[in-house]
Amino acid sequence: MSKAIYPQAFLVLVFLVSAFTSGCEITGPDDPRTTHDSDYEEEWANFQSGTYYFRVVRGCFCVNGGEHWVQVENGLVTSAFNIWRDEPVPAEQLEYLETIENMFEMIRRAKTEAFSLEVEYAKEGYPTFVSIDWIEFAVDDEISFTISDVHPGIR
Repeated sequence: MSKAIYPQAFLVLVFLVSAFTSGCEITGPDDPRTTHDSDYEEEWANFQSGTYYFRVVRGCFCVNGGEHWVQVENGLVTSAFNIWRDEPVPAEQLEYLETIENMFEMIRRAKTEAFSLEVEYAKEGYPTFVSIDWIEFAVDDEISFTISDVHPGIR
């Protein structure tokens, strides 16, 4: 090997050692917010006023699995449309669909009661992905939500 390679390799090694020992985070988001649920809930509260609609893909072995448009007014699901079936959700089944506030409650509960929990949030504070496995070796207890197209107001 030539002597010219060693100084370059030494500089790379010095850079890597200083980067990993400096306390700087090389990977990951540059998000100044903390990851406390209350921070996201506060962002969410500032984004809407209790009336909003959103698209959700609800993965579960349950009555209302699938993809839906959900309308929430004053904190209650008032209507929903099942996109996969191309039909409105019957009024008696609306209680089985979650509002975003219900999802925050579910996330809090899962932090202490579930086997595993994975959550991702939008900058507006609402969860964009939630995956919960309630019981480690149980079958059919898992539930997931992929939330998108969230808008304040009525659709």
